[in-house]
Formats: sequence, C-alpha cells, structure tokens
Amino acid sequence: MFTKEEFKVLVMLYAANIDSDIHQDEVDGILQKTDAVTFEKVRKMFKNMGDTEILSCIQENKAQYLADAAEKQQLLDDVHSIIAADGRHSAMENHLIRELKRVLG
Repeated sequence: MFTKEEFKVLVMLYAANIDSDIHQDEVDGILQKTDAVTFEKVRKMFKNMGDTEILSCIQENKAQYLADAAEKQQLLDDVHSIIAADGRHSAMENHLIRELKRVLG
C-alpha cells in the first residue's frame, strides 16, 4: 500500500497534525525530508483517514519499513523536528512522541 518514503511522510503528517493544525513550518520541515509529489500524495490519503486508521497503518507497517533501531530512531528524530518546527511544544506533542516510541517499539 505504501512505499517506505510514504510511510514516513504519513507518520510525520500525523505528528504535525496532533494539535489539529498543520502549520506551514511543519509542511516545510516535511518537504525537507521528502519530495513534493510524495508529500501531496500522502497528504491526500491522510485527509481521508481517521486517527485509528492511521495508527493501525503505522502499527501494521512498522516492521516492513523500519527494519532496525537506527531507522526507528531516525524517524522519531524527524517527527521531533517536525513538531518543533512551529516553535511551540505542547503537552499533547510530548505525549505523541512517547506514544510513537511505544507504537514503533
């Protein structure tokens, strides 16, 4: 269903949207890590998915796209940089980081 790149963009979009608003700074941060075509493709899919569906997708695909601890850590680092891009760091965003660590296990 997803390529590895698309999977990572989905996770980053989920993180950026945790406060229900994807800021331009967050979009710019994601675009530094992927190309515009991949970003737009995943963003269209993302808009049609609910939180439960997104989390299920992450859970179901993590083994395929995050083969080792280094890849998991890199994705977590990318997520952290995306949610910090808007200059605000909410309790909800901190909770998201903890939850993603748990889900990505």
